[in-house]
Amino acid sequence: MTTIELKSDLHLLIDRISDNSVLEAYHTLLKREVKEVGDFWDELSNAQKEDIKAGIDDLKAGRKKPLAEVMNKYL
Repeated sequence: MTTIELKSDLHLLIDRISDNSVLEAYHTLLKREVKEVGDFWDELSNAQKEDIKAGIDDLKAGRKKPLAEVMNKYL
């Protein structure tokens, strides 16, 4: 099942639950999972963020290399 299919199925299942205590339990579980994952961007250093932004600027300007070329460099 794809991620989109899983999310859709979860929505359908949740819509069929009428017991508030069950809904609260799932809400607590899901909320905890979302908090733990967070946004990786917030965990990056300023230097890392600047490097990523520079890479995006390079892509927009047409400065890019094929993935195979990059992988050969590091593998």
